[in-house]
Amino acid sequence: MLKEQAGTSTELPKPRWLRWLAGALTVLLVLAPAGVYAWRYLYNPCEVESVQEASHSLLIQSKMYDQVYQSAVDGDRTSLDYPVTVMQQTFMDTQAVVVPACMQTAKGELLHYMETVIYAFRAFAAGEADEAVRDLVQQSNGHYQNFTTEMEAVQECAPFCFR
Repeated sequence: MLKEQAGTSTELPKPRWLRWLAGALTVLLVLAPAGVYAWRYLYNPCEVESVQEASHSLLIQSKMYDQVYQSAVDGDRTSLDYPVTVMQQTFMDTQAVVVPACMQTAKGELLHYMETVIYAFRAFAAGEADEAVRDLVQQSNGHYQNFTTEMEAVQECAPFCFR
């Protein structure tokens, strides 16, 4: 009798955890592409159109700032109040520019550039050493270079930027 029972049931029942694992993997394989699809089409933080609009806004702010900057460079220590006030207003307006997530670094570098230039003019107006003012100007140039580099990188990678 043992021989008959042993010969008839050659297949062992599958453990529950194996069925659960197979089900979880199936659900994961369905949900992962659905999640990517939802992120891409419902919440894309770096759509090409929004990148172009934000880039345009940041470049306008940058050009306005640089025009005032160039006029301030030609002034002396006593005539810097008005240009620095206009630069501060442009800085605050630039802070208000809404940019996609992938452009936050570029916007941050532009704001650091603007802020450092304002510090340099304040230092110059206060009569600080020329070397200290030059250091601030060099720092601002580095931030501006980082801004242009970031802008170029985002323009190339949009809409698939993961910055």
